[in-house]
Amino acid sequence: MKKTFTLSNQTIKTNIEKIKKLMTERGLDGLYVSSFDPYLNEYVPLQDNHRFYVSGFTGSMAEVLIPVSGRVRLYVDGRYHEQADLEVDAKEVEVMKINGDSSTTEELVRDIKKLGIKRLGYEADRTSLGYLKRLANSAPETHPLVSGELAKIITFEPLAALKEIKHIAREYRGRDTLEKTRSILKDDKEALYVTALDSIAWITNCRGYHLPFLSSFYAKALVTREKVYVFVTPETPVSDKAKKESGLEFVSLNFADLPKELERLQNTLHLREVYFDPGMSNSADFSMLVKVFGTEKLTEKPGGLYEYQSIKEPVEIQQVEASFRKSDKAIFNTIKWTKDGIKAGKRITELDLYLETTKKYQAEGAVEQSFNTISGVGANGSIIHYGSPSDEVVIKETDMILLDSGGYFDGGWATDTTRTFFASTSSQVKPDPKMIEMYTLVLKGVLNLQSAVFPAGTKGMVLDGLARAPMRKKGYDYNHGTGHGVGVHVHEPGVRISTISTVPMKLGQVVSIEPGIYVPGFGGVRIENIAYTIKHPKYPDMLCFQPLVYIGFETSLIDMKLLNDEEKVILEEYEAECARRGTSFRNSK
Repeated sequence: MKKTFTLSNQTIKTNIEKIKKLMTERGLDGLYVSSFDPYLNEYVPLQDNHRFYVSGFTGSMAEVLIPVSGRVRLYVDGRYHEQADLEVDAKEVEVMKINGDSSTTEELVRDIKKLGIKRLGYEADRTSLGYLKRLANSAPETHPLVSGELAKIITFEPLAALKEIKHIAREYRGRDTLEKTRSILKDDKEALYVTALDSIAWITNCRGYHLPFLSSFYAKALVTREKVYVFVTPETPVSDKAKKESGLEFVSLNFADLPKELERLQNTLHLREVYFDPGMSNSADFSMLVKVFGTEKLTEKPGGLYEYQSIKEPVEIQQVEASFRKSDKAIFNTIKWTKDGIKAGKRITELDLYLETTKKYQAEGAVEQSFNTISGVGANGSIIHYGSPSDEVVIKETDMILLDSGGYFDGGWATDTTRTFFASTSSQVKPDPKMIEMYTLVLKGVLNLQSAVFPAGTKGMVLDGLARAPMRKKGYDYNHGTGHGVGVHVHEPGVRISTISTVPMKLGQVVSIEPGIYVPGFGGVRIENIAYTIKHPKYPDMLCFQPLVYIGFETSLIDMKLLNDEEKVILEEYEAECARRGTSFRNSK
């Protein structure tokens, strides 16, 4: 197996017992534990993910509710249903499987009422203000645990030393910091308090790679029109170039001293209004802001900087395109390596594929992967976010394989692409007819959505149906969204395509298109292209998608009879461009 941080079932059981003892001492009926760190990151190292210590679940997103009596409840969406069952100890943890028409949050707050939880505890520095409001509407009393309180009863593993924060050249990111701040803030009496790490990386034009699979860095920031104050810990290395960059001031301090520093700045700046994002500000930080600025100067700004950073300017698009060209080549070469190896009779395991993917990205100049590569062979392809590749799963000629990967190249922009392929290149080895049906229906969904024409402002839920319609006619569906934003982080708010998304589509957004079909015990198909929205060349009031990914599809898994004439034309045009770029499999056998 791929080496990863693990905990025994006994350790998890002991952690739960210690927490329940603390809850009893505090008179708490329940405790909410998030997947986040104090910066509310999506991808948190397991060593710093408190939810992991009480569940054993390794997926990136989930919610935990610990009743003072009874099993821990782990809430997971459709991406993780199968994975959660495989990873948790059912004697200690009950998996609450949430489908696409609801959310983990809705079900968790509903259960708070159902279980009669009156006094609910939460970690103030790991719970967003917006989430706390949801909890407070369900439990009559909410009680914060202060920073580090759980560390007194549970042993948490230390994190790795931090890398140096570096400023990236203009050619890789477009506008300077002050050009951005002056276009966002009207005058020097306004400010934004920002803790979303990708937003801080974007506004400062810096990258640090402090967390696995993220190009951003640990920091908090006060963004004003004429300067961005970046607060980092004393052990954080910062390059001289970043320190000298116009519009940036790095302030080294222990975060316990941040209130004093903000008070000092306020005495100098005399800010009239301080904006903050309730969804990306933890409740501890909000309490601090109230003490420093008072409630009369604080204004909620849902989404923070995402409405600006999700709209990519031309230079950003150029760099994202350049990154995807390298990523395309890495994926194409990985798949070809696998197929050639199988043809030559080599023993290739699931873990070999995982490791080779990283090597191929590095060969194209990748600095880091943008998430943990998913290399699901055979039945493991149905585990939507499969993250434990095995050296005991040997790829067979008749296997269908799901490979989901991404990387960071110069400039620190994330890439993300999924291809499902058949192991054999021999015309004598035929895929299972069910594989062909699944693959073709998913492909139809990709082609339908990728060729969509729609007015600006169209909600994500409207576009979502275009990807699902072909498979739903055959009785299939999938329990995850169809599209997420991509930027500094591989999942960037500001744009979303899903059955419940009311987020409007805008010009210049980068978004994934990734329908799938997953059959437990058999396998899974997901095809993911990333595209960005452009003005339609023929219809001036319409938008359409321009693909960023050009990797040919698996011809042996396509039933051309299931494609209509329009889909065939779109497919041929796409494959022609892939062939021009050297990433089509049609002539590579």
